Amino acid sequence: MIISWLTFLGLCLNLNLGSALQVPQHNCERYFSYYQEHGGDYIGVFTAPRSGISSLSWEVVFTAHGTGQANTVSSLHPYPTKEKAFENIHNGERGQVYLRFQNFGNELPKLTRAEFNDELLCRNDEYDAPSSTMTRRQSMSTSTPIRQNFVPNQTVPQSLPNPKPNPKPNPFLPQNKPKIESDFEQCGVEGFAPLQIGGDLVTRGQYPWLAALYEGGATATYKCVVSVISKRTVITAAHCIYGKSASQLWVYLGRHDRYENPENGASLVSVSSVLTPSAYEGSPVPDSDVGLLVLNEAMVYTKYIQPLCLWTSNMGLPPNEGDTGAVAGWGYDRSAQKTRFPKTVSVRLVPRDQCLKEMKRAEDFITRRTVCAGNSESHGPCFGDSGSALIVLRNNRWYIRGVVSLSPRQGDICDLSKYVIYCDVAKHLDWVRQNMVM
Repeated sequence: MIISWLTFLGLCLNLNLGSALQVPQHNCERYFSYYQEHGGDYIGVFTAPRSGISSLSWEVVFTAHGTGQANTVSSLHPYPTKEKAFENIHNGERGQVYLRFQNFGNELPKLTRAEFNDELLCRNDEYDAPSSTMTRRQSMSTSTPIRQNFVPNQTVPQSLPNPKPNPKPNPFLPQNKPKIESDFEQCGVEGFAPLQIGGDLVTRGQYPWLAALYEGGATATYKCVVSVISKRTVITAAHCIYGKSASQLWVYLGRHDRYENPENGASLVSVSSVLTPSAYEGSPVPDSDVGLLVLNEAMVYTKYIQPLCLWTSNMGLPPNEGDTGAVAGWGYDRSAQKTRFPKTVSVRLVPRDQCLKEMKRAEDFITRRTVCAGNSESHGPCFGDSGSALIVLRNNRWYIRGVVSLSPRQGDICDLSKYVIYCDVAKHLDWVRQNMVM
């Protein structure tokens, strides 16, 4: 299962540390978290950076204001118990240890350094004097063979009795699980963008709903772009998934670098259901070219994985269009080369009449359930960007208006001097809401 004991920790512990208690800031979120147990005690949990390790050695350093604070941090112990910690390691999970904070006053000690197997994971500034420094070490190892979650070249069974979440072998090496977060429940909130005018690079987490669709069994290849709209559902183009078996599809949530496998902070999950409108039967007409994938298990929202907002019926559609939107994906660049990192481009939506006037040869594809958008610099989505969301900013949130469906072709690349045709998701809201799983 994708849900590890780290996830279990997030479900079982109270993450609200209270307003009176000061929780120090640190830059080790991928490997360390402060938690409050139900009984009110505070602990710190460290998670190994990789799975499949049989010998684990930790050295961590904390600092606290004032002198005489040496006993505010306990020794390190296997988490949650010694027996369970070793069981998790045997099962291919990342090893975890924890320590307990005691008699710390109104401020938890600050993590200033963490090392794992002589590898520096993170470092933070220490407090000025007077202060106390506490160093804790812990080693654990096992000679029992570790179970592998992935078997190279293993084929996916044609059928499985009583299917359970994530029954398939992972076509990539076991990936690091994303850190549990508790405050990413809002849709359409953009992350940080690069500080350059006119740039088309997407920074990690800028569009946290952006995800990649892969297809395959023992090995998998990139196919299309999908977007998160709920904890169990992603949206894409119907032509990306029509006629596909759910057992052969994978969604890489939080995906950024397509060359990195596994990718830290990303999560590869299996698919349980493939859904396309009844009006779509493999036809190239894009007015029903929208599809949903229901995942086998609920995702955990993090700074790299968050939902996009769905258009609402009371938002209305501009009679003359004119909205400025954006599209992002891993499609071909101007040299017809596949891209490693996602790129984004601003586009302007145009009225249907204008699209018909300028693209007469596409009149069979331009209907009342499609929308056209283009860029004055001939930039836009191309092959490999199918299923990308056409997003529009309203009230400081991004909403999905359409999905990439068709583009005029020019040899090995797209003719972006014309408009790209999108399936208008705003015209399919009822179908989307009826079929998505929250």
